[in-house]
Amino acid sequence: MKILVIGSGFIGSSIIQHLEMEGHELLIFSKTFKKGIQSEQLLGDIFFGNDFSKALSWGPHVIIHTAWVTTHGKYVDDPSNFHYAQFTADLAKSVAGSDLEHLIILGTCGEYGPQTEPSIAGMTELNPISFYARQKVEALNSVKNLLLDSSPRLTWARVFQPYGPHQDKNRLIPYLIESIKEGRQIELKDTSSVLDWISTRDIASAVSWIISHDTPTEVDVGTTIGYTNLEILHHLENKLGYSSHLKSRHTEPATRDQMTLVGKNSPLFLSGWHPSDSLDLGLEWALNS
Repeated sequence: MKILVIGSGFIGSSIIQHLEMEGHELLIFSKTFKKGIQSEQLLGDIFFGNDFSKALSWGPHVIIHTAWVTTHGKYVDDPSNFHYAQFTADLAKSVAGSDLEHLIILGTCGEYGPQTEPSIAGMTELNPISFYARQKVEALNSVKNLLLDSSPRLTWARVFQPYGPHQDKNRLIPYLIESIKEGRQIELKDTSSVLDWISTRDIASAVSWIISHDTPTEVDVGTTIGYTNLEILHHLENKLGYSSHLKSRHTEPATRDQMTLVGKNSPLFLSGWHPSDSLDLGLEWALNS
């Protein structure tokens, strides 16, 4: 199958590697050349139509759109979120009624906003708080309207808390790993919220499943198992064999009143897909890769 992957970043790279192993013919469209990718790479900018039109002219059967602003500490309020949302809508407009079979777009668990119960795609009301999440929802609504009763098939895959090799060093898990190894003091601002952590190789597995199975338009990509940031720290301490220096350890019990967690009856699970990594297995993979 000919698959165009837009973006070769942290999550995109795992998706690409998984699809290459399955034997698909891939074209990767990205701003920068990525080592370790066997497939053809076409360098360009999604915001320049002439660049991206070359990728579309390749004639893919499936497009997987992973590109979005993700710079740690900046992406939540970054004005470029608007431009990524506009590109996503323009992409849907350009493929509506075409020979493309399937358009897969990565969304975010942030679209749900603060929740006190697990989220289920198609049932839990979206309540985006950040500009980043609001623009994701704007893009989703635009794409759904553009592809209403039209080809190609659309999948909006909301990714929960991703982790894995080569993640931005400022993200929580790389930050904890390096801080523990170097004996640096660790600060955790949130020790009670429950988050659904999923490895990028399980995200890649989910995308592969979506390509080959009949799934709903909106799906959640997570594990249904939640951990607090403090619990993540304890898992890493055990794996690395070190104790950390925590700047502000909350002594009161975690309330677990706010969660970002996939519900067990979420559509992707009901379709038959399940993640392979436990937290321990996923962390071990991240540490050794």
